[in-house]
Amino acid sequence: MLWIGITITIMFFLPFAVAKLASECAGMALCMMLFLVINPLYSIMLGIISGKNIKKLWHLPIISVVAFLAGVWLFFGIQEPWFLVYASVYLCLGIISMLITNYIKQK
Repeated sequence: MLWIGITITIMFFLPFAVAKLASECAGMALCMMLFLVINPLYSIMLGIISGKNIKKLWHLPIISVVAFLAGVWLFFGIQEPWFLVYASVYLCLGIISMLITNYIKQK
């Protein structure tokens, strides 16, 4: 439950903070930082955590992507198809890091 709460905060509420609280110039810089640095690193970190107990936590990368899509589509108010590309990359990063961590754990 802890990781689901953190995921909702990072992937759902951070886009809200960027969209509603930042000015236009700062908002663009924050969006780039959010989409290209924070979210990919969080997806990798979540995959590593999921890989340590893959039987119970396999769903965390999927929940992360769903929260991301819900957040950006709701708070940015556009149905931009590029968000699906970002979500796909985040999902791949999470699953790959989860599988690598599980493989290392089993060795």
